Amino acid sequence: MSSSTDGSELVRELNWVHSAAVIVGTMLGAGIFVVTAQAAGIMGPAVPIGFLLGIPIIVTTALVYSVYMSSPLGEHPGGAYVHISRTWDSLYAGYIFMWLKWVSFIGALAVLSIGFGEAMHYFDAFTFLSVTNWAIFWVTVFFLLNLSGVDLFGNVQAILTVILVVILLALALPGLLFVDPANFSPLFPQELYGDGFVQPVLQGTAALMFSYIGFEALAQTAGETENPRETLPKVFGYSTVFVGVLYMLVAIVVLGAMPWSEVAESSTPLTAAASTYFPLGTAAIVSFGSMLAYATSLNSTFMVPSRILYSFGEDRIVPEFLTHVNDRFHTPDVGLAITWLLAVFVLLTSTFNFALLIALAALFMMYTAHSLSALAMPFVNPDLYEQCDLQFKPAILSAIAIVSAVTMGIFAWQTLSLNSLGPAVSTVLNGDVVGGLTSSPALLIIVWGVVGSIIFFGYRAYLRSEGVDTSEMKELHEHDHEEIESKLGTED
Repeated sequence: MSSSTDGSELVRELNWVHSAAVIVGTMLGAGIFVVTAQAAGIMGPAVPIGFLLGIPIIVTTALVYSVYMSSPLGEHPGGAYVHISRTWDSLYAGYIFMWLKWVSFIGALAVLSIGFGEAMHYFDAFTFLSVTNWAIFWVTVFFLLNLSGVDLFGNVQAILTVILVVILLALALPGLLFVDPANFSPLFPQELYGDGFVQPVLQGTAALMFSYIGFEALAQTAGETENPRETLPKVFGYSTVFVGVLYMLVAIVVLGAMPWSEVAESSTPLTAAASTYFPLGTAAIVSFGSMLAYATSLNSTFMVPSRILYSFGEDRIVPEFLTHVNDRFHTPDVGLAITWLLAVFVLLTSTFNFALLIALAALFMMYTAHSLSALAMPFVNPDLYEQCDLQFKPAILSAIAIVSAVTMGIFAWQTLSLNSLGPAVSTVLNGDVVGGLTSSPALLIIVWGVVGSIIFFGYRAYLRSEGVDTSEMKELHEHDHEEIESKLGTED
């Protein structure tokens, strides 16, 4: 891939500790502090089983990323965009899924920063600013942090993540001594499972998957990680298992310390559970932990959109100035500035639902497409498959990819809420555009997909008008491989 337009490049200053902190800190977001209650209302005491079922799903999806990251594509940011586009020899195929992710991450930034502000309001000392003002403050802080160098970004992420993990373990491990087996009996209450087991378990597991969303942000650090083809595949695998086990531990303690009906009604289930066996300062500790969770998620989430734009710019899908890298800090300053501006805009205008509403569906769709690409890779792009250092036999890779693609496809189908599409279109046609768009993830996905397609094909048309042969752009992956192999040979 080409370098940035000013000659500066991203620098490799992240090690495996930073990488682990990015993926663990992203997954251990604020969702764990509230999602358990939502799942308890669907699954009852069987929430730990939901987390257990989620582990192979997220691990197979992570393994798909590991395979791609062990190939020459693992040297570059871009994640699923690069993986899908190079597998199918189609820039658009990778672009459209990553475009939807880019939009959803802008909304996620706004919501995470608002959650951060709300968590701060637990402490009276921080109520001198409104939640929105705190949100803008933290978005600005993480903009400056990300701008000031990837080493600073990584070090802060590592410190915050370690403290967060210690707090969660300090709250959860003592709770194992206070688990009441009676709270798990019956494991499948009649009031929730009277109509069958499949629907509650499926819906509950889908809700719990929210806790893992965004783990693939790690792939965006590939251009700034030391030995990424060796480091990142291992971190993907080990970290997802670690987080899955930690989630199960927290769920067992929460559901074991309180009746499931009380957990379902609690807005702060971890606080409520911990206060039954660890009353001294529990609420303050959990509130501090939730602030750390918002911070680790915000830090890594802020990094992602700028690297996506960087990848788009390198492939000339969007103007190349978006690949600009700061001479001093070696960070994509233009992409980071655009991310900050858009996040502040949606905060001030309260329009983040237009981006956030598609987040789950867009990411599940991307995971599905990414896994299907891995399934097809040995057959449609055998050259790329042969260059993977982590090379499963085609039958084994197919099995891994199918598990991921099928489960993620089911979750995507659920979160799209296709039954809402017809009424939403009717609402729009009746003149209530905002109400219609924000009532249907499926409709909003279509609208954002059209917008993204206009940008993609419009810019290609512009390039052709300037005399650029866009048919050659699809062959960029060949140059990617040649460039990487040349660099590897030079290093040796």
